[in-house]
Amino acid sequence: MSPARWIAFVALIAVLVAAGYGLVTTRGELQRLHEDLAAANAALQQGDKPRAAAIARDVLARAPVMGRAFGIIARAEDGKGGADATRARYGTAARRAPRDPQVRGWLATHALQSGDFAAAADHLDALLTVAPAQRQQLLELIAQLAQDPAFAEALATHLVQRPQWRAAILRATTASRIPEAADNLHGALRAQGALDADDTARWIDGMLRDGRWGSAYARWVSGLETPPERLPVPWNGDFSRAPSSSGFDWRVRRVPGVLFDRIPLDSGGHAARLRFLGRPVGDTGLEVPMLLAPGDHVLHLRARTQGLRSDQGLEWRLTCSDGRTAIGAGARVREARVWAELAFTFTVPAGEGCEGQWLRLVNPAPRGVAQILRGELHLADLQVGP
Repeated sequence: MSPARWIAFVALIAVLVAAGYGLVTTRGELQRLHEDLAAANAALQQGDKPRAAAIARDVLARAPVMGRAFGIIARAEDGKGGADATRARYGTAARRAPRDPQVRGWLATHALQSGDFAAAADHLDALLTVAPAQRQQLLELIAQLAQDPAFAEALATHLVQRPQWRAAILRATTASRIPEAADNLHGALRAQGALDADDTARWIDGMLRDGRWGSAYARWVSGLETPPERLPVPWNGDFSRAPSSSGFDWRVRRVPGVLFDRIPLDSGGHAARLRFLGRPVGDTGLEVPMLLAPGDHVLHLRARTQGLRSDQGLEWRLTCSDGRTAIGAGARVREARVWAELAFTFTVPAGEGCEGQWLRLVNPAPRGVAQILRGELHLADLQVGP
């Protein structure tokens, strides 16, 4: 393992130990067990392993269903009789008391140390259920371990079965800001045909957030069902498909006072329709990410209005992916009862922070009453060219 991964592995072991020696007593799970079982556990924590094992065996002699006694025996006799005997005792404990976090912690640690990542994934998944106090730490450390392609592959195979914590694990990898972890795990799931559209959307959004626009675009394109030889910019600029609000397709965010849908055109095809309900609107919620090279470009589109009442109309605003650099604004429309051709010329700057761009439809009027919008705006045939 690399130094970073070894640190993550050591930290995971620390969390597993904490789960084993803290949760059982702090979360009151022993209240449901026999007093003798509580005494055995107390003896184990005090370091009196022979007494703990003797009490646990006496409990099993009187009540064989007390599965947690096997876990106490396994911990009390850890190492006794060699590695195989120890592993067998913990295996028995896991079968008889599958919710024992101490047993699961030992088994997960042993599996990681021996490179049995499939077994480790199973035990770590179980720990997310039985060790709730350590759940966030476990998720973060699982994400770190996913930097190892072999671990990510085994974890993906486990997640194909759609266990309870599948979504939480995937979210943890995208939130980790560790590109290798997110890419390894999501890529392995995609290769097995088990990556949902929502999973893919979060993965790509994580790349955009982290500034990896080129990787995001490549992953998004590779997931298209029938990509054309040359992808239009922006994608779906003719609104032939309902916006998916993911990847490099149009995003339609919910904005009070704005309704979005598509309408058919008499000439064939579709147009986007935004209906404004008489409320102040600054950002209409219609936006799309793009990946344009530095240099001069022109946005062409068609627009028309129906009863649009606005102070300054609506316009397109382009910003860099860094969220700070403004590229320009244009193609403003205030009233167009028939289809009008609009254009907006802009220059994408070179350099860091503008690897990608956001195109948004906004209301340029000052905040307040001036931003009130009523009526409809129809948009069609958006495309960016040189």
